[in-house]
Amino acid sequence: MQFHTNSKIQKLLRIYRRRGTLGLLNFLYQITKSRLKNKIAYQKWIKKNTLTEQDITSACHQIEQWQLHPKFSIIMPVYNVETKWLTKAIESVRNQIYPNWELCIADDASTYPHIRSILTDYSKLDPRIKVIFRTENGHISTASNSALEVVTGEYIALLDHDDELSIDALFENAKLINQHPEADFIYSDEDKIDENGSRFSPYFKPDWSPEYFYSCMYTCHLGVYRTSIIREIGGFRSEYDGSQDYDLVLRVIEKTKNIYHIPKILYHWRSISVSAASGSQAKPWAYTAGRKALESMLERSLYSGRVEETINPGIYRVRRDIIGNPLVSIIIPSAGTTIKTPSGSLCLLENCLRSIQQVSTYRNFEIIVVDGYDIPKETLETIAAGNVELVRCAEPFNFSMRINKGAVQAKGEFLLLLNDDTEVITPDWLESMLELAQQIEIGVVGAKLLFPDGKIQHTGVLILEGNPCHAFYGCDNEASGYYCSNIVNRNYLAVTAACLMMRKELFQQLEGMDEHFPLNYNDVDLCLKAHQAGYRNVVTPYAQLIHYESASRQKGLRPGEWHLLNNKWKNYFEYLKTDPYYNINLSSKTANFEISQ
Repeated sequence: MQFHTNSKIQKLLRIYRRRGTLGLLNFLYQITKSRLKNKIAYQKWIKKNTLTEQDITSACHQIEQWQLHPKFSIIMPVYNVETKWLTKAIESVRNQIYPNWELCIADDASTYPHIRSILTDYSKLDPRIKVIFRTENGHISTASNSALEVVTGEYIALLDHDDELSIDALFENAKLINQHPEADFIYSDEDKIDENGSRFSPYFKPDWSPEYFYSCMYTCHLGVYRTSIIREIGGFRSEYDGSQDYDLVLRVIEKTKNIYHIPKILYHWRSISVSAASGSQAKPWAYTAGRKALESMLERSLYSGRVEETINPGIYRVRRDIIGNPLVSIIIPSAGTTIKTPSGSLCLLENCLRSIQQVSTYRNFEIIVVDGYDIPKETLETIAAGNVELVRCAEPFNFSMRINKGAVQAKGEFLLLLNDDTEVITPDWLESMLELAQQIEIGVVGAKLLFPDGKIQHTGVLILEGNPCHAFYGCDNEASGYYCSNIVNRNYLAVTAACLMMRKELFQQLEGMDEHFPLNYNDVDLCLKAHQAGYRNVVTPYAQLIHYESASRQKGLRPGEWHLLNNKWKNYFEYLKTDPYYNINLSSKTANFEISQ
């Protein structure tokens, strides 16, 4: 509890020092306002999405038509839980629409006398309920492994002894398996439920997002896993108790890529004073175990590294070791624009170059400036003195063309596309991007860009109904965002080319930037090419720059740019159906992860 409280106080003190009393009060007001808005929206969502009798009847008819009727073995370790919560957990399984299940309960030598009688009675009442009474208390992993010993289903699902499954939980999983029989790991959305049965704090998750997962155990409940894989990896490991599910999934994903997400609330996590759902202070030892699980993962990984805990309990930063000392080619298309600031005139290109040279801790880079013969003479002199290569381009400004010309001259193994209206503010920005871009499965890496006033300009691009939108645009940089999405490495469909890194080999493989997009959407197009080719794109908030957005050129879209993007990618958008990194239960009208109403 002390760790959790201190982290909150540290954050508020940091905001106070930077912004003063009014700034801190405004921050707290905005956070409270957003939480209240989502709380009201979720109650409306529940009313709209509660199953009717007609829905249940329809589900039963669907079950009859299926070719596959997989058996689910629900593992539930039990230890000294109150009667009412244990009963509700068991009844939530017995009330399932889908009937082909078994409930495998392992009592971990409970000392409460009512536990044995309740479990014995249920095992007599329903033959699908199996009960093991352990003679020694072995804690959650050992008890879960005891339950695993009597499992006979093709899939296991994990249920805590005081939580509840939604009535359609197993139905939705069986439905997905009929559509994707290859599924090995399925997770769904979840919410919390209090002692009065009121639901709150929904967690509408993205589809599989590895970088997000390495930051936090976001898949959590309801997790459904192919039994053969769980047995192959040896089940649960006691040394990770508290984060045993995290350790389990970190090993599962090394065995399969057949991972699916059901964007529906199928699990209600009980929030009472003794449960982990009551707050991050409930089980502080779990965060230590989570770190150990990630460290164990790194020992097995091709990319070695270390794990750093953050001021947010349960949120981690996995740092990968940079392989060698690769050269990074920083390509900057520029017009040498000067803008007015409160302190006087500012040449954007000179300011950008100065920040790179003075702030960056990674030193093995080259800088290539591509201009249209319009950089002022005094700026050219500055460039010449700074050991910067200049590439001239006589054609009218075309961002894609200038990047492509710069890439031809680049000697580096990695390319970093950079606007001249940016200013580096985090010293290890290049390392933070390199450690991701070097991984062969990753395509494009983006950074977090801030307006001069500190508000967010870019931390990932979402594509909502065909419209590329900047996630958390205009939001407070100090805010954690939806389930910490604003402060951790996270996958997105696209990132902005205002600061974008990728391997030069991949850039060439994707045939560079499409010059049919001279100003806008060239970055989205490049990222979509990478995603379509099977690579995942990432934004890291640990690389931060100020972005004097569009100061060097006119804002807005050119005629036909949006139609060109949508026509080119129409088939892929139809294939994706929705943005995989943005839940369909969240609003498509904003990119701020608000609940759809």
